[in-house]
Amino acid sequence: MARLRFFGGVGVIGATKVVVEQDGWRVVLDMGADIPGREGLVRTPAILPPGTELRARLRLGEAPAIERLFRPEAVEGTGLAGGYDGRTALFLTHAHIDHVGLVGWVDPAVPAYAAEETVRMIDALEEAGQGHEGGRPSVEPMPEGEPVDVGPLRVERWRVDHDIPGASGYLVHTEDGVVAYSGDLRLHGRHPELTERFASKARGAAALVMEGTTLSGDPRNGVRPEASVDEAFDAELGRVPGLVLMSIYPRDIERLTAFAAIAARHGRRILWPKATAAFLRAWGLDDVHELDVEQVLADPSRYVVQLAVNELGTLLELPVGPGSVFLHANGEPLGPFQAGWDLLQQWLARLQVPFTVIGTSGHAMPHDLHRILEIVQANVLFPLHTTDPYRLLPPPGTLRVLAEYGRWYDVARGTTHFDAAPAREPAKRGIVCVDLDSTLCDTSHRHHLVLPGEERPNTDWVAYSLACSDDAPIPGTCRLVRLLSAHYRIVIVSSRDEQSRSLTEAWLTEQDVPFDELILGGVDGAPAGLAEFKVHHVGALLARGENVALVIDDMPGLPAAMAPLGVPVLTVRPPYDEASSTHTLVPGAVP
Repeated sequence: MARLRFFGGVGVIGATKVVVEQDGWRVVLDMGADIPGREGLVRTPAILPPGTELRARLRLGEAPAIERLFRPEAVEGTGLAGGYDGRTALFLTHAHIDHVGLVGWVDPAVPAYAAEETVRMIDALEEAGQGHEGGRPSVEPMPEGEPVDVGPLRVERWRVDHDIPGASGYLVHTEDGVVAYSGDLRLHGRHPELTERFASKARGAAALVMEGTTLSGDPRNGVRPEASVDEAFDAELGRVPGLVLMSIYPRDIERLTAFAAIAARHGRRILWPKATAAFLRAWGLDDVHELDVEQVLADPSRYVVQLAVNELGTLLELPVGPGSVFLHANGEPLGPFQAGWDLLQQWLARLQVPFTVIGTSGHAMPHDLHRILEIVQANVLFPLHTTDPYRLLPPPGTLRVLAEYGRWYDVARGTTHFDAAPAREPAKRGIVCVDLDSTLCDTSHRHHLVLPGEERPNTDWVAYSLACSDDAPIPGTCRLVRLLSAHYRIVIVSSRDEQSRSLTEAWLTEQDVPFDELILGGVDGAPAGLAEFKVHHVGALLARGENVALVIDDMPGLPAAMAPLGVPVLTVRPPYDEASSTHTLVPGAVP
């Protein structure tokens, strides 16, 4: 039996580490460090003595307690066995810290593989004196599409589009099917065809471990294509007469190269901090220039300066003010979650330097994530690398599992695997059906659209449904559904018109209401019997073999209607009926 385990990325962005195991052989996917944000304990000014960092991280819970993986001297005294077991291999998706930050602690005898560009970047960082904790990693280039065998496991690497060279996803072939691991990817970058090809290669996977970084953002916010980032940079250089400051992530080589060419067209040269210039030269770029304050003072209009955020005092030496601008293009600090963000904003405000964001995410937007899920059609989905895993909604037929840190899961079924438990057929994961109007959302503001008395059948139900965007959430029911989604699949069943589907999905996403399937009424409006509508669809779920554990609805007569199906109903108090009971469970108890 093949199984997998998660040692990072569970309910957080980054720090990703996934283990796939079969017959005692292990494939470890990524070895990321926690992003040093406001919550991590190992961050400035908590500097640890060199050589002790891994022991400290293990004690603080910021490194994975994986036996026989790390250098023996690095885990001495921790109770964790170090060294190579002869049955493990490490595969890296790309050279971002949250995916490779702990790789320097891995025992050099452990075979480690990555794209040639990733190996090259690791080497360039080492050469520039920006190496990894623990020592120089030993990583071999792995040709795309050429499998590597790790005992009975076979691993393939395929490129994806991300904001760093060499970004890849992996397919791990096990006896129970393929485990597809996305790494970080997107569809709005320079090479969307790579991500689409990986998704096609992963089609029909037994398990898909999928990043969901952007799920915590506002779904109404769009994302600019990578090409428009270049256009924004070009426009700013044409608009700003004075010095241009910028923050770009140096490992985004394609964007960096594009910016350098755009700057040259405007008669400007990009000047880099000393450490960044050393890395770029080690990577192999020509025409890399370090910051020279005297040059900038002589003619600010000829330069773009990359600001080192750990050297904010440099701003006091440069000719900055209202005639300059700071362009944030996904460089450090990465965002408000990092402690340095507010400090940077305060410095720029005091010096009257305008701040403009021109970047775009290296991660797929929610609609693109769901497009990828539709292509892959995996049996089991494990959302990872996100603070809101319940917002990654699988297509029908795919089981979503919200993984827990350190727990084993069967590859084929997504069920929890307990070593000490006797072999048994796991219980089938149940479904909870939930109503929308007056159950999850308060429809009071659109009640005037429903005609009174005998005129009610003539109501424009399409217009009523399309007015759903301004509904207020009913907090108690929404919280209940979030809790239930950890153990049950959530199926929304509503008589809303089908034309409101996109608006409904957007509302559910905006209100953080998880759902696995959305069943709506037809284009002819509300059915004559709402209870019959619900019974019909719950019956259809039962007929296809689903275990419907509970129905949540505001309809008083629904428990009796559901009784022949044997499905319990939790009747919630609707906003329009404050006099009704808080809740009634009929018949029996929640399974």
